[in-house]
Amino acid sequence: MAQFLETLWRDCLYAARTLRRHRAFAFLAVITLALGIGASTTIFSALNTVVLEPLPYHDPDRLVRLWESNLGQNRPENPVSVPNFRDWQSQQTHFEQLAASELTTFNLTGSGEPQRIPALRITANLIPTLQVAPMLGRSFLPDEETSGRDRVALMSYALWQRQFGGDPALLNKTIQLNGESYMVVGIMPQRFQFLGRDLWVPLVLDPAKEPWRADRANRNLQVFGRLKPHVDIGQAVSEMNVIAARLAEQHPNENTGWGLRVRTFYDWIVPEEVRWSMVALFIFVALLLLIACANVANLLLVRATTRQQEMAIRGALGARPARLLRQLLVESFLLAGLAGLLGLLLTYWGVRLIASSNMQNIARLSEVHIDTRVLGFSLAVTVITGLIFGLAPAWWGANVNLLDKLKEGARSDGGRLNHRLRSLLVVSEVTLAAALLVAAGLLVRTVRRLQAVDLGFASENLMTMQVSLPSTKYGQVEQRVNFFNRLLEQLRTVPGVVDAAASESVPAADGDWTAEITVEGDATGINEARTSAAAHVATPKYFHTLGVPLLRGREFTADHRDDRPLEFVVSESFARRYWPNGDAIGKRFRPGNNNPFGTVVGIVRDVRNMNPQREAPPAFYFPYGYVGMPGLLIVVRTTAAPESLSATLRAQVQQIDSEQPVYNVRTMREILANATSQHRFQAILVNVFGFLALLLVAGGIYGVVSHAVSQRTREIGVRMALGANKRDILKMVISQGMWQVLLGLFLGLAGSFVLTRWLSSSVAGLSPNDPLPFILVSFLLLIVGLVACYLPARQATKVDPAAVLRNG
Repeated sequence: MAQFLETLWRDCLYAARTLRRHRAFAFLAVITLALGIGASTTIFSALNTVVLEPLPYHDPDRLVRLWESNLGQNRPENPVSVPNFRDWQSQQTHFEQLAASELTTFNLTGSGEPQRIPALRITANLIPTLQVAPMLGRSFLPDEETSGRDRVALMSYALWQRQFGGDPALLNKTIQLNGESYMVVGIMPQRFQFLGRDLWVPLVLDPAKEPWRADRANRNLQVFGRLKPHVDIGQAVSEMNVIAARLAEQHPNENTGWGLRVRTFYDWIVPEEVRWSMVALFIFVALLLLIACANVANLLLVRATTRQQEMAIRGALGARPARLLRQLLVESFLLAGLAGLLGLLLTYWGVRLIASSNMQNIARLSEVHIDTRVLGFSLAVTVITGLIFGLAPAWWGANVNLLDKLKEGARSDGGRLNHRLRSLLVVSEVTLAAALLVAAGLLVRTVRRLQAVDLGFASENLMTMQVSLPSTKYGQVEQRVNFFNRLLEQLRTVPGVVDAAASESVPAADGDWTAEITVEGDATGINEARTSAAAHVATPKYFHTLGVPLLRGREFTADHRDDRPLEFVVSESFARRYWPNGDAIGKRFRPGNNNPFGTVVGIVRDVRNMNPQREAPPAFYFPYGYVGMPGLLIVVRTTAAPESLSATLRAQVQQIDSEQPVYNVRTMREILANATSQHRFQAILVNVFGFLALLLVAGGIYGVVSHAVSQRTREIGVRMALGANKRDILKMVISQGMWQVLLGLFLGLAGSFVLTRWLSSSVAGLSPNDPLPFILVSFLLLIVGLVACYLPARQATKVDPAAVLRNG
């Protein structure tokens, strides 16, 4: 063993000296491999964090999320009503716990500038269900779910550090939330993330305090559960389906057509489309790595050709083929090791770039990091890469015919086998690059197609911001309505503002507010189907501000209050569904069971969902004066870039109430861009890979043709001496190089045809039959190949026949 290690060490020193003498070759090989290794390790680190790492909970495989489901209403995953949740808790036997939460926000005051904090109201058993203990303090107690005892809060580590400097004395002290005192009883661990919230307060499910919670048709709870040990999800689903069927029989008015949907936390947080997209990226970067390996293998074959005399002499002096093979492999592994170190540095930069990319639609992407698994992958891919690009050249270089090579001397051209092997590598490079570039083109086309979808409103020059009024200061509907009316009037006076209005959520966003519709004097039988529609609120001028066309009727008037007859504006798909044979204007319907019948006064164009794969849901709009909810999204249309008015628009809120925070100030373009962030993330990375692949392919083609020209200098000189002109030589060299490009392109397009069909199953909206990327990639690779062949071909035309014959 000691002798083997000593010999290996000498081989390493000799390899280092050899590479130092050929710095240009070593630099080019290391950079080429480092790009492939770095890109591969970066994508693996993202795949590792998003897909492979377990969720940060104890026994995460036993955690599930539950929804009510109504496929007939196209609502496969709907929030749960309070009465149904209580019945689930009392009747199930397969869960250790069933817990619930409700999204909310709080104005945090008394600690610097007022802040709007995303929060959750949770049942006391939610934290025990997740089995995550607070880092400091305690969790909620069961009796803190009762009104009057619910003024306690849990705080995230991030908010504790950001707003309170990580002061441990904050524990059991009070903070001001919506003008009320809440005692901080616990600080959650640093890695704990749940629905992107920073505060948790008890959820009081008391119908005596809030009568609407007794309505089974009012579905607004998020429900989570932990399976008992040795209970699989299939058993739990079977039991819950039985309970759902029983509740539908007992409460047909509210539960007919409603079933249940259960998913593991992993399937919920990292859905299948995200997993497939990460796997697809990993496949693309693996193609890039293979192209880099083929490129370096070509470089090594060129060196092996020039070193045949050296290998023959060493063989004649007693070195066996296995000894020569080891020496050449050591050089390959040394190159791979240097490339691996540089690739790890590139990975560090790539991981930081991905983590800060703000791709909010990809779960856990902001948490991407380098850990021992990533380092292990980097080591493995470095070793495998060294074998892939080094084995064939080393084997070919070590197995030389001593007598032939000693006779040929330095004039050896490497032989026909060498040339065929190098040509095969170039064909492989072109094939892989074609597949990669076609996929990149299709992804770019998909993103552009999604961004070009008409959502039903004019998104340019729109600024949005959210304002939520605390109930302690704005407890009456009239107070809230007056605040927002005053704010909108002030915003309209700001120079550069065309108009301003408000609704409860971002237009075209997924909403959880739905209501079953009962049509007055129904003659079509639609009431029996118990269909639901999306519900929204709108202030006067909302549709005008958004640029949503008013098809018939009118918008809401400014003087509407909850003591006046109820009016609705409905979407065109709502009007078609409920009055297919007549005009909806003047017709009456009732949403839910607790609202009165109202009259349709206007019909507006459908506003599509931001996910263009989904059709626009039937929707109706309450006048804000009737609902008077505390939180609204303000929409402002401007004459110029809306970003320039951000500070001015914030100031209008502060003029009315200096303690009122404004949050989520974003342009509509930003919001829509975020909706396609997953597709853009894929498209950007795959296009970077495609660009690198194109550079490598160009270098590979140039290297092969250039080497072929240098080895055929005497032949070219003889041809020119016998009468061949420069055009003939140019044609001969280019044609011999282009057949490799054409063959690789044909194979690559055939492979792309299969690859893109697989890709379309994991990337929503991708059309594998789009011919434009195939055409553009073919044209691009042909141009690159032609240029890479032309440069050495032009050099061949400068051969001096007389000099060649004289030195031949």
